[in-house]
Amino acid sequence: MDIFQIRYFLELKKHEHMSVTADLLNISQPALSRSIAALEAELGIQLFDRLGKRIKLNRNGEEFAKYAEKALRFLDYGVDAAKKVHYEITGQITLLCYAYAPVFHPCLAAYAKLNPYVHFMVSQFALGERLKRSESPDFILCSSSGALPFSQEQFWISEPLAQEDYLLAASASLLPPQPGRTSLDLAELKDYPFITLTHNSIFYRDITFLLCQNAGFFTKSPIQADSYDAQLDLVRQGLGLAILPASYIRFLECPDSGLVFYSLENCPYRHTLSLLRQRKALMTEAALDFWDFVLDYYGKAPDSRD
Repeated sequence: MDIFQIRYFLELKKHEHMSVTADLLNISQPALSRSIAALEAELGIQLFDRLGKRIKLNRNGEEFAKYAEKALRFLDYGVDAAKKVHYEITGQITLLCYAYAPVFHPCLAAYAKLNPYVHFMVSQFALGERLKRSESPDFILCSSSGALPFSQEQFWISEPLAQEDYLLAASASLLPPQPGRTSLDLAELKDYPFITLTHNSIFYRDITFLLCQNAGFFTKSPIQADSYDAQLDLVRQGLGLAILPASYIRFLECPDSGLVFYSLENCPYRHTLSLLRQRKALMTEAALDFWDFVLDYYGKAPDSRD
Protein backbone atom coordinates (compact mmCIF):
# COMPACT_ATOMS: atom_id res chain seq x y z
CA MET A 1 0.00 0.00 0.00
CA ASP A 2 1.28 3.48 -0.82
CA ILE A 3 0.44 7.00 0.23
CA PHE A 4 -1.52 7.72 -2.95
CA GLN A 5 -3.85 4.78 -2.32
CA ILE A 6 -4.63 6.10 1.14
CA ARG A 7 -5.22 9.64 -0.10
CA TYR A 8 -7.43 8.36 -2.94
CA PHE A 9 -9.39 6.21 -0.49
CA LEU A 10 -10.03 9.13 1.89
CA GLU A 11 -11.13 11.41 -0.96
CA LEU A 12 -13.48 8.72 -2.27
CA LYS A 13 -14.84 8.22 1.26
CA LYS A 14 -15.73 11.92 1.32
CA HIS A 15 -17.63 11.97 -1.99
CA GLU A 16 -18.72 8.32 -2.50
CA HIS A 17 -18.71 8.90 -6.24
CA MET A 18 -16.00 7.56 -8.57
CA SER A 19 -16.17 10.08 -11.40
CA VAL A 20 -16.52 13.12 -9.11
CA THR A 21 -13.58 11.97 -6.98
CA ALA A 22 -11.43 11.23 -10.02
CA ASP A 23 -12.09 14.71 -11.40
CA LEU A 24 -11.16 16.32 -8.08
CA LEU A 25 -7.95 14.26 -7.91
CA ASN A 26 -7.18 15.06 -11.55
CA ILE A 27 -6.79 11.38 -12.47
CA SER A 28 -8.83 9.09 -14.70
CA GLN A 29 -11.72 7.08 -13.26
CA PRO A 30 -10.12 3.72 -14.26
CA ALA A 31 -6.92 4.73 -12.46
CA LEU A 32 -8.90 5.54 -9.32
CA SER A 33 -10.81 2.24 -9.57
CA ARG A 34 -7.57 0.25 -9.94
CA SER A 35 -6.02 2.02 -6.95
CA ILE A 36 -9.00 1.27 -4.68
CA ALA A 37 -9.21 -2.33 -5.92
CA ALA A 38 -5.50 -2.85 -5.22
CA LEU A 39 -5.91 -1.43 -1.71
CA GLU A 40 -8.87 -3.71 -0.99
CA ALA A 41 -6.97 -6.70 -2.35
CA GLU A 42 -4.00 -5.98 -0.09
CA LEU A 43 -6.24 -5.60 2.95
CA GLY A 44 -8.31 -8.65 2.02
CA ILE A 45 -11.59 -6.80 2.66
CA GLN A 46 -14.01 -4.55 0.80
CA LEU A 47 -14.02 -0.94 1.91
CA PHE A 48 -17.01 0.13 -0.18
CA ASP A 49 -20.32 -1.50 -1.07
CA ARG A 50 -21.16 -1.22 -4.77
CA LEU A 51 -24.78 -0.32 -5.47
CA GLY A 52 -25.06 -0.25 -9.25
CA LYS A 53 -23.15 2.82 -10.38
CA ARG A 54 -22.98 4.15 -6.85
CA ILE A 55 -20.66 3.23 -4.00
CA LYS A 56 -21.01 3.59 -0.26
CA LEU A 57 -18.44 3.28 2.49
CA ASN A 58 -19.13 0.15 4.57
CA ARG A 59 -18.24 -0.66 8.18
CA ASN A 60 -14.83 -2.01 7.16
CA GLY A 61 -14.12 1.25 5.39
CA GLU A 62 -15.31 3.37 8.30
CA GLU A 63 -12.95 1.55 10.67
CA PHE A 64 -9.99 1.75 8.28
CA ALA A 65 -10.64 5.47 7.64
CA LYS A 66 -10.16 6.35 11.32
CA TYR A 67 -6.56 5.13 11.24
CA ALA A 68 -5.84 6.25 7.68
CA GLU A 69 -6.76 9.83 8.58
CA LYS A 70 -4.53 9.73 11.66
CA ALA A 71 -1.65 8.23 9.65
CA LEU A 72 -1.83 10.98 7.02
CA ARG A 73 -2.08 13.66 9.67
CA PHE A 74 1.07 12.46 11.42
CA LEU A 75 2.83 12.16 8.07
CA ASP A 76 1.90 15.76 7.30
CA TYR A 77 3.28 16.77 10.70
CA GLY A 78 6.52 15.04 9.75
CA VAL A 79 6.69 16.90 6.45
CA ASP A 80 6.16 20.20 8.26
CA ALA A 81 8.89 19.34 10.78
CA ALA A 82 11.31 18.52 7.95
CA LYS A 83 10.55 21.79 6.16
CA LYS A 84 11.41 23.69 9.32
CA VAL A 85 15.04 23.10 8.46
CA HIS A 86 14.55 25.89 5.90
CA TYR A 87 11.54 27.87 7.12
CA GLU A 88 10.51 29.14 10.54
CA ILE A 89 6.81 28.21 10.37
CA THR A 90 5.21 25.98 7.75
CA GLY A 91 2.02 23.97 7.44
CA GLN A 92 -1.65 24.30 6.61
CA ILE A 93 -4.38 25.90 8.71
CA THR A 94 -8.06 25.14 8.13
CA LEU A 95 -10.67 27.69 9.18
CA LEU A 96 -14.43 27.07 9.03
CA CYS A 97 -16.52 30.24 9.14
CA TYR A 98 -20.00 30.32 10.65
CA ALA A 99 -19.84 34.11 10.75
CA TYR A 100 -19.36 36.94 8.27
CA ALA A 101 -15.76 36.07 7.35
CA PRO A 102 -14.41 39.32 5.76
CA VAL A 103 -14.26 40.96 9.18
CA PHE A 104 -11.52 38.45 10.08
CA HIS A 105 -9.59 38.72 6.81
CA PRO A 106 -7.32 41.65 7.85
CA CYS A 107 -5.98 39.57 10.75
CA LEU A 108 -5.42 36.58 8.48
CA ALA A 109 -3.66 38.75 5.88
CA ALA A 110 -1.34 40.26 8.49
CA TYR A 111 -0.28 36.78 9.63
CA ALA A 112 0.14 35.53 6.06
CA LYS A 113 2.57 38.37 5.28
CA LEU A 114 4.74 37.38 8.23
CA ASN A 115 4.53 33.64 7.48
CA PRO A 116 4.33 33.12 3.70
CA TYR A 117 4.87 29.36 3.94
CA VAL A 118 1.74 28.74 5.99
CA HIS A 119 -1.18 27.88 3.74
CA PHE A 120 -4.77 28.64 4.71
CA MET A 121 -7.95 26.75 3.79
CA VAL A 122 -10.85 29.10 4.55
CA SER A 123 -14.36 27.76 4.09
CA GLN A 124 -17.56 29.76 4.45
CA PHE A 125 -19.89 26.95 5.52
CA ALA A 126 -23.14 26.40 3.70
CA LEU A 127 -26.38 27.44 5.35
CA GLY A 128 -27.74 24.84 7.76
CA GLU A 129 -24.68 22.58 7.74
CA ARG A 130 -23.31 21.35 11.04
CA LEU A 131 -19.82 20.20 11.86
CA LYS A 132 -19.57 16.43 11.59
CA ARG A 133 -17.83 14.51 14.33
CA SER A 134 -15.24 13.21 11.87
CA GLU A 135 -14.23 16.71 10.74
CA SER A 136 -11.38 18.39 12.58
CA PRO A 137 -10.57 21.91 11.36
CA ASP A 138 -7.95 23.92 13.19
CA PHE A 139 -10.28 26.82 13.94
CA ILE A 140 -13.95 27.78 13.78
CA LEU A 141 -15.14 31.37 13.42
CA CYS A 142 -18.52 31.97 15.08
CA SER A 143 -20.71 34.93 15.89
CA SER A 144 -22.98 35.56 18.85
CA SER A 145 -25.95 35.64 16.48
CA GLY A 146 -25.35 32.06 15.33
CA ALA A 147 -26.00 28.64 16.86
CA LEU A 148 -23.14 26.38 17.86
CA PRO A 149 -22.06 24.34 14.79
CA PHE A 150 -21.00 21.31 16.83
CA SER A 151 -22.30 18.97 19.52
CA GLN A 152 -21.41 19.28 23.19
CA GLU A 153 -19.33 16.08 22.83
CA GLN A 154 -16.81 17.96 20.68
CA PHE A 155 -14.34 19.92 22.76
CA TRP A 156 -13.58 23.46 21.60
CA ILE A 157 -12.20 26.48 23.43
CA SER A 158 -13.71 29.84 22.52
CA GLU A 159 -12.08 33.27 22.61
CA PRO A 160 -14.23 36.39 21.97
CA LEU A 161 -12.19 38.61 19.64
CA ALA A 162 -14.26 41.70 18.96
CA GLN A 163 -17.66 43.25 19.51
CA GLU A 164 -19.55 45.60 17.23
CA ASP A 165 -22.85 47.43 17.13
CA TYR A 166 -25.90 46.54 15.09
CA LEU A 167 -27.05 49.12 12.53
CA LEU A 168 -30.45 49.82 11.03
CA ALA A 169 -30.62 49.79 7.22
CA ALA A 170 -33.45 51.68 5.50
CA SER A 171 -34.32 52.96 2.06
CA ALA A 172 -34.82 56.68 1.67
CA SER A 173 -38.19 55.96 0.03
CA LEU A 174 -39.56 54.06 3.06
CA LEU A 175 -37.88 56.06 5.82
CA PRO A 176 -37.00 59.56 4.55
CA PRO A 177 -33.74 60.88 6.05
CA GLN A 178 -34.11 63.32 8.91
CA PRO A 179 -31.50 66.11 8.77
CA GLY A 180 -28.99 65.83 11.57
CA ARG A 181 -30.14 62.40 12.78
CA THR A 182 -27.67 59.51 12.70
CA SER A 183 -29.38 57.29 15.26
CA LEU A 184 -32.89 56.08 15.96
CA ASP A 185 -34.73 54.39 18.80
CA LEU A 186 -36.39 51.18 17.60
CA ALA A 187 -39.50 52.14 19.56
CA GLU A 188 -40.07 54.86 16.93
CA LEU A 189 -40.29 52.20 14.21
CA LYS A 190 -42.95 49.88 15.61
CA ASP A 191 -45.28 50.51 12.66
CA TYR A 192 -42.66 49.69 10.01
CA PRO A 193 -42.16 46.24 8.42
CA PHE A 194 -38.78 44.53 8.91
CA ILE A 195 -36.90 42.22 6.57
CA THR A 196 -35.71 39.41 8.82
CA LEU A 197 -33.57 36.31 8.39
CA THR A 198 -34.80 32.74 8.36
CA HIS A 199 -34.56 31.04 11.74
CA ASN A 200 -33.18 27.60 10.80
CA SER A 201 -29.74 28.79 9.76
CA ILE A 202 -26.47 28.30 11.62
CA PHE A 203 -24.46 30.86 9.69
CA TYR A 204 -27.11 33.57 9.97
CA ARG A 205 -29.21 34.02 13.10
CA ASP A 206 -31.70 36.86 13.17
CA ILE A 207 -31.74 39.15 16.20
CA THR A 208 -34.47 41.51 14.98
CA PHE A 209 -37.25 39.97 17.07
CA LEU A 210 -35.20 40.14 20.25
CA LEU A 211 -34.22 43.78 19.72
CA CYS A 212 -37.76 44.86 18.85
CA GLN A 213 -39.19 43.03 21.85
CA ASN A 214 -36.68 44.86 24.02
CA ALA A 215 -37.98 48.11 22.47
CA GLY A 216 -41.53 47.17 23.50
CA PHE A 217 -43.21 45.81 20.37
CA PHE A 218 -43.54 42.69 18.22
CA THR A 219 -41.96 42.85 14.78
CA LYS A 220 -43.99 42.86 11.60
CA SER A 221 -41.98 40.71 9.19
CA PRO A 222 -43.78 40.05 5.88
CA ILE A 223 -40.57 38.91 4.13
CA GLN A 224 -37.68 36.72 5.26
CA ALA A 225 -34.35 36.25 3.51
CA ASP A 226 -31.51 33.75 3.94
CA SER A 227 -28.51 36.12 3.80
CA TYR A 228 -27.42 39.67 4.56
CA ASP A 229 -27.10 40.40 0.83
CA ALA A 230 -30.70 39.35 0.17
CA GLN A 231 -31.89 41.32 3.16
CA LEU A 232 -30.22 44.49 1.98
CA ASP A 233 -31.53 44.15 -1.56
CA LEU A 234 -35.09 43.86 -0.25
CA VAL A 235 -34.50 46.93 1.91
CA ARG A 236 -33.24 48.73 -1.20
CA GLN A 237 -36.60 47.98 -2.86
CA GLY A 238 -38.40 49.77 -0.04
CA LEU A 239 -40.04 46.61 1.32
CA GLY A 240 -38.86 46.99 4.90
CA LEU A 241 -36.10 47.85 7.34
CA ALA A 242 -33.28 45.52 8.41
CA ILE A 243 -30.93 45.20 11.37
CA LEU A 244 -27.39 44.16 10.38
CA PRO A 245 -23.93 43.90 12.01
CA ALA A 246 -21.80 46.99 11.47
CA SER A 247 -18.98 44.93 9.92
CA TYR A 248 -21.21 43.84 7.05
CA ILE A 249 -22.06 47.45 6.23
CA ARG A 250 -18.40 48.42 6.51
CA PHE A 251 -17.35 45.79 3.97
CA LEU A 252 -19.93 46.73 1.34
CA GLU A 253 -18.04 47.35 -1.90
CA CYS A 254 -20.51 49.82 -3.38
CA PRO A 255 -22.59 51.73 -0.79
CA ASP A 256 -25.94 52.65 -2.29
CA SER A 257 -26.97 56.30 -2.12
CA GLY A 258 -30.59 55.11 -1.84
CA LEU A 259 -29.84 53.47 1.51
CA VAL A 260 -29.53 55.13 4.88
CA PHE A 261 -27.87 53.57 7.94
CA TYR A 262 -28.57 54.49 11.54
CA SER A 263 -27.06 53.43 14.85
CA LEU A 264 -29.54 52.11 17.41
CA GLU A 265 -30.26 54.06 20.56
CA ASN A 266 -30.70 52.22 23.87
CA CYS A 267 -29.63 48.91 22.31
CA PRO A 268 -28.31 46.51 25.01
CA TYR A 269 -27.00 43.91 22.54
CA ARG A 270 -23.79 43.81 20.52
CA HIS A 271 -22.58 41.42 17.84
CA THR A 272 -19.62 39.32 19.07
CA LEU A 273 -17.07 37.56 16.88
CA SER A 274 -15.32 34.55 18.45
CA LEU A 275 -12.58 32.17 17.32
CA LEU A 276 -12.66 28.57 18.54
CA ARG A 277 -9.71 26.19 18.74
CA GLN A 278 -9.12 22.58 19.68
CA ARG A 279 -7.13 21.49 22.73
CA LYS A 280 -3.49 22.50 22.37
CA ALA A 281 -2.37 18.86 22.37
CA LEU A 282 -4.25 18.40 19.07
CA MET A 283 -2.99 21.58 17.41
CA THR A 284 -0.15 21.74 14.89
CA GLU A 285 2.77 24.11 15.41
CA ALA A 286 1.37 26.41 12.71
CA ALA A 287 -2.05 26.46 14.38
CA LEU A 288 -0.54 27.25 17.79
CA ASP A 289 1.54 30.05 16.29
CA PHE A 290 -1.49 31.50 14.51
CA TRP A 291 -3.58 31.32 17.70
CA ASP A 292 -0.96 33.34 19.61
CA PHE A 293 -0.82 35.87 16.75
CA VAL A 294 -4.63 36.29 16.71
CA LEU A 295 -4.73 36.94 20.45
CA ASP A 296 -2.01 39.58 20.11
CA TYR A 297 -3.69 41.13 17.04
CA TYR A 298 -6.93 41.64 18.98
CA GLY A 299 -5.16 42.74 22.16
CA LYS A 300 -6.02 39.63 24.16
CA ALA A 301 -4.01 38.18 27.02
CA PRO A 302 -1.87 35.08 26.36
CA ASP A 303 -3.89 31.87 26.58
CA SER A 304 -2.83 29.52 29.39
CA ARG A 305 -5.70 27.05 28.88
CA ASP A 306 -4.95 23.55 27.59
